[in-house]
Amino acid sequence: MGHAEHKGYERIVFFTDAVVAIAATLLILPVVDAASQLGGGDPEQFLIQVVPELVMFVISFAVIANFWLEHHRLFRLIDKFDTFLIIVNFAWLMGIVLMPVPTALIVLGNDDDVVSVAFYIGTMVMISLMHFVMCNHVRRHPEFEHGASKTANGWLSSLVVTCFFALALVAGVVIPEFGLWGLLGMFLIPALVRLIQHRSARSGRSAGR
Repeated sequence: MGHAEHKGYERIVFFTDAVVAIAATLLILPVVDAASQLGGGDPEQFLIQVVPELVMFVISFAVIANFWLEHHRLFRLIDKFDTFLIIVNFAWLMGIVLMPVPTALIVLGNDDDVVSVAFYIGTMVMISLMHFVMCNHVRRHPEFEHGASKTANGWLSSLVVTCFFALALVAGVVIPEFGLWGLLGMFLIPALVRLIQHRSARSGRSAGR
C-alpha cells in the first residue's frame, strides 16, 4: 500500500474539491439547456415545467454537498497519505462524477422507476462505502493524523451512512412505490450517530467501574 507521504497532500485536496465542484455544476445543466430553448415562450410556464428538474437538482446538490462535507472533515484531520488512500479517493470521486447521470434518469422517468432509483441510490452507496473505506484506513494508520486529531467519530458516522443507503437501496428496489422517500432519513443520521456514541460512552463508563 506504500508508506505515508506528506509532500503533495494539498494537491490531492485541491484536485478533489475541483472535481466535486464540476460534478455539482453539471447537475443544473439540464435546466440550463431547457432555458436556452425557451425562445419567446412564457417564463412562468417554463418554471412550472422544470419543477421536477429543480427538485432533483436541489436533492442531488444537497447529497453531493453532504458527501463533500464529510470528506472535508476527514481530510482536515490528516496531512499524510499513501497509494491506497489515493486510489480509494479516486473511486469516491468517480461516484461523485456519476451522480448527474442517475439524477437525469430520475427526471426523465419518475421517482418510482426501479432501475432509475436503484442507479441513483446505488451510486450513493458506492460513494458512502468508499468514504467508509477511507475512514477505516486512516483509523488503522494514526500516523496520517496530525496533532491530537481523532477520526473515530467520522468512522462511525460513515458506517451508519453506508448502512442507511444500503437499506434505502433495498427498500427502493423491493418496494418501487417507496421510491426516493427513504432518503429523507438522511436527516436523522446525525441524531442516530450521537445516540450510538452516547450509549457507547455509557457502556464504557459502566465497564470501568
